[in-house]
Parts: sequence; C-alpha cells; structure tokens
Amino acid sequence: METEAQPRQHRAAGVAVAAPHVLVLVDSDHADTPYDAWAAELGARLTLLVSAEKYPQYAHLPEARPITGYHGGSELERVAMELAGEDFAAVIARGERDVLRAARLRELLGLPGQHWDSALAFRDKVLMKTMLRERGLEVPQFAPVRVALDLFGFIREHGYPVVVKPALGSGSKGTSVLRDEADLTALLADGLPEHAEVERFVDGRMYVVDGLVTEGRLSAVFVSHYLNDCLTFHSGGYLGSAQLTRGEPMVDRLIEYARTVLAALPTPECTTFHLEVFRTPDDRLVLCEVASRTGGARTTGAIRACTGFDLDQRWFAAQLGERIAPDEELRGAAPGASGGWVLFYPGRGRLAALPKDPPSFVVEERIKGTIGHRYHGGEKSGDYLGGYVIIGRDADEIAANAEELAAWYADGISWED
Repeated sequence: METEAQPRQHRAAGVAVAAPHVLVLVDSDHADTPYDAWAAELGARLTLLVSAEKYPQYAHLPEARPITGYHGGSELERVAMELAGEDFAAVIARGERDVLRAARLRELLGLPGQHWDSALAFRDKVLMKTMLRERGLEVPQFAPVRVALDLFGFIREHGYPVVVKPALGSGSKGTSVLRDEADLTALLADGLPEHAEVERFVDGRMYVVDGLVTEGRLSAVFVSHYLNDCLTFHSGGYLGSAQLTRGEPMVDRLIEYARTVLAALPTPECTTFHLEVFRTPDDRLVLCEVASRTGGARTTGAIRACTGFDLDQRWFAAQLGERIAPDEELRGAAPGASGGWVLFYPGRGRLAALPKDPPSFVVEERIKGTIGHRYHGGEKSGDYLGGYVIIGRDADEIAANAEELAAWYADGISWED
C-alpha cells in the first residue's frame, strides 16, 4: 500500500490542541452519516458541502452549505476553493462519485489522504483491471468502449454474453448484460454509456469484502455474499446480502484475497473499501471491481447489527488520527451472529400503500418511498424504496429471513395506474 502523510494527531494526553477543522462532501442521509455527532465525540469542527436534496437533513448545522447541481455542475468545487484559506485538517467524502473530486481537493489544499492517482485507480474500471492483471490477478477479459465498433469487435472476438458498464459508474447504474443480438440492438438504441467498458460475463457467485484500512494495515474486514443478482433492480425484484461468520468456508480465503488486491493497487493509508469478486464453478476467484469507499445499500447497518462496529464512524475518526490498536482489529462476524440487508425497488405507477410491522428479525427499517408519488421503476441499485437490516444465526438463516421478508413486503405494498 502506498505511503502517504498521516492525518495530524489532534489529541494528546494533558495537551490542549485546537479543534481540527474538517471539510466534508455530503450526499448521504443524516441517519447514515451523522457527522455532527461523530465530530462532537472528537472535538472537531465541520464545514459541510451538502447536495441540495440532502441539505434539509443537515440544515441544523451552522456550517452546512447547500450545493445545487451537486453532481452535475461545478458549484461544489467553486465553494470549496473559496474556502481554501481555511485551516482544514482533512477532506472527507464517502460517496463514490466524490472520490475523485475529494482527491483533487486534498492535493490543491496540501492535505493528507487519498490523492488523484490512487483515486483514479479505484474509480476507473479499465485502469483498475489493467493494473491488477499486470500484477497477476485474474480479471474478466475486458476492453474500453469509445465507439460502437469497439463493442462489435469485442463481441466478435469473445462472443456473448458480455457486460457493458460505465468505466466510472457506481451502483450498477447504466450496466447491461448482453446475451444476444437483440440485447445489443436495444443497448445501441438507448445509447452507449459515457466512457464505457465491456467485459466477458463471469458465471459464478458474487462475494463481497468490506473493510477498513488504517495506518496501511487491514484493521477491520467483513465477508458477505449477495443473495441474488446485483441487477435485480431492473426487473423489480429485491436485492439482498448476508454476512458470513468466522469459520465459514471462504472467509479466510477472501480476506487474504482482499489483502492481495489492496497491495496491488495504490491503496491509501486510511480508507474503507468495497470489493466484489466472483467465485466460479471451478473455484477460481475473478475480480469484479473494488472501490476505495464504504459499500452502499445497507452494508454499514448490517455490519453494525451483527458486530457493533460502525464502519463509517470508525473511518471518519481514523482520518482525524484516532488509532485502532492491533488487539481491536476485527475479522468478520462472530459464529452464530450474522446480519444482512434487503432492498426493494420502485415499481411503475403511483405508490398507494407501504407494508407495516416488519418481522421481528428486522432491526433497521429505512423507507424512502412516498405514498402518492409516481415512480418509473428501478434505476440504480442504491435508489431503493424500502431498505431493511436483518439478523440471523448464519448466512443460510439470513437467506431464509430475506425470503420471508420479501413475501411480507409483497403483501403490504400496492400500486395504482
């Protein structure tokens, strides 16, 4: 892992130090990222640049500023540069689409943390797979797609099925599986994603490794697998995940695999990460992708529910100098105490009713749907209508609970028109 300057220490025994001033880029719900509560624990001062959509949740904070066109414009960068004279200790950004802009801000402000070359290696799927293939890790056959002829040539050489996705995408938005000429025709009619990548479809189960790197070492790591296809949101089905407990097959193997992947990339000294990998029917591990940020959906909630470890809160604290001692390091959920999450996506029509009184194994419910609002189906895996964190003894019980939850949800939701 690359060596970077460490965030300055802000607390020392018996020594009074100034409160660290932190610039935070925010496009998440306050319930997921209560930065004010986390900062209060550390005696830190916050300036938050918040998307206009999420700003009402942070409006109670005196130094929270709403940003119109958060992702599509340059207002955030303009405001950030106006603040360049402030004595910031860190720039913190959790969202996938903020990784690159946060890296550039750190460079311009002379701050420690992930810089551009590292951020690009984790964001650009073509660069990422190129670097990992050069270091001997198996990745799918892939190629950049700049014009349609690139896609035609790849399919001619490798055949169907293939996956087409934005090279800088997130949440499976804009991702398509092409199984035949009809799928290809439909994709071209809609238009290729910008800066697209094509790769061979990999048959296998998708496993996920989420974790926290501090001081260049793996301080916490958690292994899970998806209960179904990551593109389920296209067809209106649910998406789910189950944490594997220590001692289960694949856990130690995938932790070491993640360590190898992170060592092959310019991994920051302090970061969360979200790694997706296929296990093929002949037992090979083939990388899907890896990100230098916390996993989406209800990943943090599921980990917290079964371990008590808040991945985002500990990452926030680590960027301000809080240490995780080696004897505090965590390697997944304990046997008999698994967790998971289940997401349900919008249908098409006007939402008439939402389910009530979830089953007892639900420990966290997040409803984003609004009765009376008209929806047009799922567009991104993170844009769900209802999200649930569930618990069980092991991954098998999580899967059974997810099926029960899906039946309960289907009974309680209704659509009109």
